[in-house]
Amino acid sequence: MALRRYDGEAGGSRPEDRNGSTPARLNDLHPGEGAHDGPGNPGAGRAGPEGTRRTTAGRWVFPAAVAVFAALCLSLVAWNSRMPAARGPDAPADTFSAARAAAHVREIATVPRPSGSTAHTRAREYIVRTLTALGLDTRVHTGAAASHRPDLSPIGADSRYADLRLRNVVARVPGTAGTRPVALVTHYDSTEAGPGANDAGVPVSVLLETARALREGPPPRNDVLFVFTDAEESGLLGAQALVAEPGTLPPDTVILNFEARGSRGPSLMFETGPDAGWLVRALTESAPDARADSLLDAAYRYMPNLTDFTVFQEAGHQGMNLAYLDGYTHYHGAGDTPDRVDPATVQHQGEQALALTRALASADLNSTPAGDSAYFRVGGWFVSYPLGAALPAALATAGLGLALLLRLRARGALTVGAVLRGFAVALGQLLLAAGAAFGLAPLVSARHPEFAHYYDIGAHGPPLVGFLSLTLAVGCALALIARRWAGARAQVAGAVLLWIVLSVVSAVTLPGGSHVFVWPTLGLLSAAAVLTSRAGATAGGRVLAAALGTVPAALLVFPLVPLLTNALGLGLVAVPVAVAALLTAVPGVLPVLPRLLPVTAAVVATAVLAAAALLPPEPGNPVRADLLYLWDADRRTGHWISGVPADDWSGDFLPADAERGSVADLWPGWRVPVRRGPAEAFPLPGPRVTTKVLGATADGGRRVRVTAASRRGADQLVVLVSGTAVRGWSLTGVPGLHADDPAGDAPWELWIRHVPERGAELELELGAEPATVRVIDRTQGLPGPAADGPDGTRPPALGVASLGEASLAATTRTLE
Repeated sequence: MALRRYDGEAGGSRPEDRNGSTPARLNDLHPGEGAHDGPGNPGAGRAGPEGTRRTTAGRWVFPAAVAVFAALCLSLVAWNSRMPAARGPDAPADTFSAARAAAHVREIATVPRPSGSTAHTRAREYIVRTLTALGLDTRVHTGAAASHRPDLSPIGADSRYADLRLRNVVARVPGTAGTRPVALVTHYDSTEAGPGANDAGVPVSVLLETARALREGPPPRNDVLFVFTDAEESGLLGAQALVAEPGTLPPDTVILNFEARGSRGPSLMFETGPDAGWLVRALTESAPDARADSLLDAAYRYMPNLTDFTVFQEAGHQGMNLAYLDGYTHYHGAGDTPDRVDPATVQHQGEQALALTRALASADLNSTPAGDSAYFRVGGWFVSYPLGAALPAALATAGLGLALLLRLRARGALTVGAVLRGFAVALGQLLLAAGAAFGLAPLVSARHPEFAHYYDIGAHGPPLVGFLSLTLAVGCALALIARRWAGARAQVAGAVLLWIVLSVVSAVTLPGGSHVFVWPTLGLLSAAAVLTSRAGATAGGRVLAAALGTVPAALLVFPLVPLLTNALGLGLVAVPVAVAALLTAVPGVLPVLPRLLPVTAAVVATAVLAAAALLPPEPGNPVRADLLYLWDADRRTGHWISGVPADDWSGDFLPADAERGSVADLWPGWRVPVRRGPAEAFPLPGPRVTTKVLGATADGGRRVRVTAASRRGADQLVVLVSGTAVRGWSLTGVPGLHADDPAGDAPWELWIRHVPERGAELELELGAEPATVRVIDRTQGLPGPAADGPDGTRPPALGVASLGEASLAATTRTLE
């Protein structure tokens, strides 16, 4: 097939986009273009084969240089993404060893250890023994706490959490001349869904191995605390109890929190506390292989995820939060076992922990500088500058873009209308590619049952390659289709305008992440400035322009695509696809855009995505349906409830064709649609509930005491109040310190753990309207034939009504 240029002579742009007979292409612009033959435009008016060959060769210098620089940047990104080699048990005593740390994981993460369980107690005793053997002053901090954490609710309710018997472990390495304490923090409980080898068995092991290695060196200047919190998975309650008693954890303590949200990958510093610029510098200077980017911190603030660090940050502590997040399909599931722990990941998180601890333990922390920073890792180097410079940098970039546009408009090379048409094409490329990826992701993942739990699959690398190929196909196809409406020159200008808009918008709404757009935009504008100057007529100038336009974008965007895929999963692969679509300004780079390019990319995308769709589910990671039995003690009815599709086991109790719907009639405030169906009656005695009006309030409300206890030995209760506002509350001496919403569609809800046999005593300050109090008790395990379910049937607690295998019984009381 013959290839045709799409330029001013081939109908590639409107008359107002052309400049004489010059090809409508930004990288062909330079002073005197189309006017005369001179140093700025060699061969512009030269006739004959020799002039044609020189012109054609000159045009290919820029795209060839772009390809070379892109390949070099991709290689550099891959090189700097390498994980460290895991050290064995014979590593020097003062260094961190993943092998030594992994031994701790095998000790504490063989079975689920939810707070209060036997396995949870064994894990705590093991931690205390290990720290004591190292010579650390180790204590178990006991207490009770309450929190208001709707984002943690597995049923989408406005939930509060309380625990009446918390056990935090705190060990201390005394400093020689302390300025401020430094605390390494993680939690030692797991969900009921799995053994929690990664979450948070690995962070526990990291802290224990760090404590051992720290003791091999000289005594630290500052006190170093090793803190293992209780009940993180059930409301961040252990951390809440610590901040409620400042004597245990001084308010000026620097917090380093370690977490896991997957089973492999690098440990990322993804969240900071207030005035953390100096801490970021300490991390990047002490641990050169640290992975930190203020984009992560800025984006995390908009996400519903919470960790213990949330509690410490709310209490005013400075610090950082570190976690790894690849291998998400093992998170909070039966597959989170010790054999799923990646030694390289343990080594990476451990080296950061030890290096940062040593740096902070030896520093003068009396007066740390204020201020936050924008920071990122590029090509193996860290770049940091004050966060307040983000908006001025974006506005300066926009100003440079406007100046360049006015310059080109004055020379007749571009018009405002042409740029706007090019902007529409660039935006269309992004939206079409992202929309196609969003729609196709569930189809590609249809054979993977884990997608229903995690919105991701175990091996999402091949599908990502397919979606990136699809992005290239969509971008090139739309560029060809729109070439008569917006020529190549206009499309390149429009793409740069899109980058400018994103730079300004991100600097206003997401200043910590604006560098992803600002610096590539500045590079693109610099490249355009070179190409439209006399230097752009030379081979050296075009190579320089290729470097300016390619290197910043490639080094900042290339690493972002896999990172976003790991963070968001295949279900939201549209986000990394949208980022990749910003780089598909191919029509402006190539002197000739082959029509076969989008076809070839589409064929590759189809083949790769089809192959990915046919991949079998990940072996060794069975994901079974969750199942909940709820007995309504008032109506004497039983119900099966499940939040995910059925499997061979759960299908015996809840038909696979059961429609998803609401269960608000059984559990007011439950907002997540689930599959439900009738169940055989296994009568469970409902909780014992008594209410007493203590008196009236000044505004016409009432003070009420609710006493609730389980008749069947359950130590977990859920109290729901509907019909009126709960203006204040306390639980067996634990005050409810968090604001409560007025009466509305969502009932007031409190989950209570470790309820004693005599029950829990809850005092409420209610409004004047009639109120309904509903109490539910909860135990692990299922009644009848379901009690013999196969191993690994506990579900991941991911917020899709996944309460775990449980039996519930409910009792209702009405207060007039």
